[in-house]
Amino acid sequence: YLTDIENDIQTIFLETFPDMKKDEFNLDKKQEDYDNWDSFAHLNLITMTESKFDITISIDETTSIISARDLLDCVKSHL
Repeated sequence: YLTDIENDIQTIFLETFPDMKKDEFNLDKKQEDYDNWDSFAHLNLITMTESKFDITISIDETTSIISARDLLDCVKSHL
């Protein structure tokens, strides 16, 4: 069971990584476990998240995000 925020994060990840199936999504899957999580994908995740939740994620936060859970925790800290 996912919370609304977790669902939103999942949607952002599925849009950023269109090859990933919904059942492959895992909050704890790390950046190195994604074939195509490069700097462009990272920027896309951050930008979409900022837009969705109307928050600003700092550079320090951005560089520390290496999983969906990290992104989720970051969002929670801003809300």
